[in-house]
Amino acid sequence: MTQKHDLLDIIHLIYVMDPMCSWCYGFAPVVKRLVEEHQGNMQFKMVMGGLRPGTEKPLEPQMKETIKQHWQDVEKITEQPFDYNFFEREDFVYDTEPACQSVVTMRYLAPEKELEMAEAVQHAFYAKNNDVTRPEVLASIAYQFGVEEEAFLEKFNSDEIKEKTKQDFTIARHLQATAFPSLYLLNGTSIHLISRGYRPYDGMKAHLERVIQQIAPDQLPGS
Repeated sequence: MTQKHDLLDIIHLIYVMDPMCSWCYGFAPVVKRLVEEHQGNMQFKMVMGGLRPGTEKPLEPQMKETIKQHWQDVEKITEQPFDYNFFEREDFVYDTEPACQSVVTMRYLAPEKELEMAEAVQHAFYAKNNDVTRPEVLASIAYQFGVEEEAFLEKFNSDEIKEKTKQDFTIARHLQATAFPSLYLLNGTSIHLISRGYRPYDGMKAHLERVIQQIAPDQLPGS
């Protein structure tokens, strides 16, 4: 972004996701590429959507079948790897709040690693069948990014981070992000929906740049 823009002119790309949403996992390479391409032209912000926060009941067989079908669809369309041994787990409680909370924790401990943390949690869950509802598993993932496990767990378990995570869920509701992943552009006080649900890279790139052309043409890559 050129120096002629002041901070009030900076547009924000807002990504609403949940690390335990399979379509968000499929979307991971797309959003990563978009962020890299627009680095310097806009600010990138993540919002944890809260797919199933606070769930207490174990997955029932019918829900397992539904989730498995989603995974198969995502794998077919995006070619992301999945470990279907997950469905042999018994009494698994599909609570997405800890995974969301781990990303928010990284936002405060190492903000430059927030997106990478989300991707690593996704990969651990979907490709490696790790139980990312367990804080110690999430701490071991954070350790890959240079965050000591004890420091991570102290922050993760704090009332501050629990409240910040719930604030993310509230923001997602206010944005009417009824499907994950969702992308928005914030330009001043104006919010523009870019995509609700998965969209492949080519379509997403073209649509994003059309919206930027309309609202801030001098902030396209290369401007």
